[in-house]
Amino acid sequence: MTEKMIVSLDLGTSGCRAAVVSVDGLVKAQKSIVLVPVRRGAGLSEYDAEALFSAQQEVLNAVLDEAGPQNVLALALSSQRSTVVLWDKLSGKAVAPVLTWEDGRAAKEAEACILAQPEIHALTGLYKTPYFSAPKIAWCVKHCPQAAASLQSGNLFAAPVLSYVIWRLTGGTVFACDPTLAQRTLLFDINQRSWSGKLCRAFGVPVEALPSVLPSAADYGIYDYKGFKIPIRACAGDQQAAAYAMGVTAGTCAINYGTGAFLLYNAGAEQKRLAGVLSSLSVSSEEGAEDILLEGPVNAAGSLFLWLNAQGFSFEHSQIDALCQTAKNPVWLLPALGGLGAPYWDFSVSPVAGGLSALTKKDDWVAGAVRGVAFSVADVAYYLKQAGFNPVKTSVSGGLSRVGALVQFQADILQKELTVLDESESSVLGAARLAAQKLGFGERWKEVSARHTVSPKIFAAKADKEYQNWREFMVWAKNNPL
Repeated sequence: MTEKMIVSLDLGTSGCRAAVVSVDGLVKAQKSIVLVPVRRGAGLSEYDAEALFSAQQEVLNAVLDEAGPQNVLALALSSQRSTVVLWDKLSGKAVAPVLTWEDGRAAKEAEACILAQPEIHALTGLYKTPYFSAPKIAWCVKHCPQAAASLQSGNLFAAPVLSYVIWRLTGGTVFACDPTLAQRTLLFDINQRSWSGKLCRAFGVPVEALPSVLPSAADYGIYDYKGFKIPIRACAGDQQAAAYAMGVTAGTCAINYGTGAFLLYNAGAEQKRLAGVLSSLSVSSEEGAEDILLEGPVNAAGSLFLWLNAQGFSFEHSQIDALCQTAKNPVWLLPALGGLGAPYWDFSVSPVAGGLSALTKKDDWVAGAVRGVAFSVADVAYYLKQAGFNPVKTSVSGGLSRVGALVQFQADILQKELTVLDESESSVLGAARLAAQKLGFGERWKEVSARHTVSPKIFAAKADKEYQNWREFMVWAKNNPL
């Protein structure tokens, strides 16, 4: 390649992907690598820090070689958000396992925080749960002697996983993150846009252990690769990067189906709080403030199909649509891997299945999983609608957006037309778009094209009945856990 490009790297939960993106927003080449967390038991999910970084560097370097490092204007990075790395700033070595956002082992540390939920929500826009980083950091310091020793000596760094990757890529010269990632630590005051002394004291995390906070589009240092000094010009959480690529402006909405599913409604620049959903910051530039994204995470989407495979229902991702078409009696399946996210925040619930019979087949389990994901997203959408937030447009992206049965059932239940984007991996595009803005190429950026739109195929009355049946199943499931 001789054209000047941006290389974008996205660190997902189940793998990492790097893409060569033109300055006008077209993906020219991409590579990916599988990187699955080790799940040693219920509620546990972790990586080894060295293996994690090696995977990022491997796929990044492979794409740089394909593009030609001399042709790369900048790197753009996005990642899963609440996953946290603890390392010693002198040795550069990790001092604890890398607990992913899915990991719930820090429940006691979350409960021990003296601040009440309303105050936590007012400060951070989030909730006091083990799925955000601060309780994880407290757990690591308590249970990992090396982490405790680094804390005691004043050499501990504790930061979002992307901060660790940037620190490694820049040879330890840049220790930073953007507000979308800082917020996910549960230590960042989104009103003041700074680390909160009150939150840090409540979780026992010194401010000195935390990274500098820069805009999402900013100078994040230099990656020296084969003698070429490549600037890093974007850093953002994956869901916010995806929303940016999808053009989610005020009054519009995005559904991103990945390992989990996320519904994000852009509520504009005004500070808004709604109990039951998160108030997430959008990406930022040096010129402007962030919007507020009312966000409803669904803990399990893609991971639900991996879970079904682990239960012995062997099938490929590409077979999901065909299995849904042959299913005669889809099971009722509550996809509560790691509990329930928005708007319930109930981590005591496990997956529950209903409607089983002697005739239930694999097809019915897969179709039930598809319906369970769509119903869970609908729970968030209906909750927002009841609060007066009804999007004028809803875009859909993520790996599972290629499953036609899922998107069709989602449109049916929501009774909304859904715009399915041409590029399913919108996080890499969103990060690249941020870098393009920083480099001054923003006006050349093409909007992400729509592959097609999906309209409801059932009447509103039937959709309402289906949803009421789901609500009744939810009540039953909570009383009959597996």
